[in-house]
Amino acid sequence: MLQGFIHIIEYALYIYLSVSVVYIAIFSVASHFFKQKKYPETDILQRFVVFIPAYKEDTVIHACVTSALCQTYPAELYDVVVISDHMQPEINALLRKERITLIELQEKESSKAKALRIATEQVKDQVYDYAVILDADNLISHHYLHELNKIASQGIKAIQTHRKAKNMNTDTAILDAAIEEMNNSIFRRGHIRLGFSSALIGSGMAFDFRWFAQNIIHAYSAGEDKELEELLLRQGIHIEYIDTLDTLDEKVQQPAAMRNQRRRWIATQLFLAFKMGSNLPSALLNRNGDYLLKTLQAFIPPRSILLGLIGIFSFVLSIFAPLSSIKWWILFILLNISLYIAIPSTMRHKYVGKIIRQSPYFIVAMIVNLFHLKGMARKFTHTQHG
Repeated sequence: MLQGFIHIIEYALYIYLSVSVVYIAIFSVASHFFKQKKYPETDILQRFVVFIPAYKEDTVIHACVTSALCQTYPAELYDVVVISDHMQPEINALLRKERITLIELQEKESSKAKALRIATEQVKDQVYDYAVILDADNLISHHYLHELNKIASQGIKAIQTHRKAKNMNTDTAILDAAIEEMNNSIFRRGHIRLGFSSALIGSGMAFDFRWFAQNIIHAYSAGEDKELEELLLRQGIHIEYIDTLDTLDEKVQQPAAMRNQRRRWIATQLFLAFKMGSNLPSALLNRNGDYLLKTLQAFIPPRSILLGLIGIFSFVLSIFAPLSSIKWWILFILLNISLYIAIPSTMRHKYVGKIIRQSPYFIVAMIVNLFHLKGMARKFTHTQHG
């Protein structure tokens, strides 16, 4: 009786984890057939507002603002709004000398969502076509808004650019960069290639301004990008991905910082999974494929946890039930191959040794994080730089 129950539990887990691995494998392979759509030059010029939420970002904000201001795009057609929260007075004084709008906050409970809500409320009466969201540690090229304008002029309401690492100075930063590129392959290039929406990633995003002003008021969690993504997909709005337009992002450099960051992300994913699960009936009724796929994605464990769980089951069953372990080892190998090919070839060849060395610690840390998620979905955690 007990043995039969254990077999049922094992097969139930195997089916759940198999669905997760097959999902990753399909979109990882699809990403290799992705072709970036080319957008033509246009005489239509959109008016942009660039929001830069900055919580205790004194050391990095100037570089970000400089890159945002040094655009080839006409200066009269875009404004830069920095939302300074708990930054030093001398830094704010320097920022006031720049061609920007500075909004100063001293919130008791800070969050990126709150900063964006406040900033949008202050500028919503101005005439903007698109809102661009950058993190304070991001850097963008001089032609960034010029390229965004070509895409926005096609009537696309939501755009995610290619966010990639600007620093690879520690083993942790390399691992963080590799994970981000895996996600770019699976959840962006792969999704677009098979006709679905791209996932959002928190910065390097652009939205139709009217839509953004109407919907940012509904974002309250620490994962405001995922809340916006859910709203877009529920409303049937496609999210485009632009792989050729880079948003450089600072990667975490210490294991502890990465562990804390991922703990918040896991909590946000769980929050989103339950929220989207409750909306499944209407998505099914409306045949909203994007929303259904995103709901399935929300229930897929993070890749590191998948690796840990499947690896543990494979090893334990090899000792106690060798025949049953075969299917688990096949799943484990498929997952590893899928993640490996999702990393860009240049990064694989140069950093694969460091990625592999860092992975065991990261997998253990992510599994431990599962037991420390309480309240994290609504808790803002500042990422330390340097």
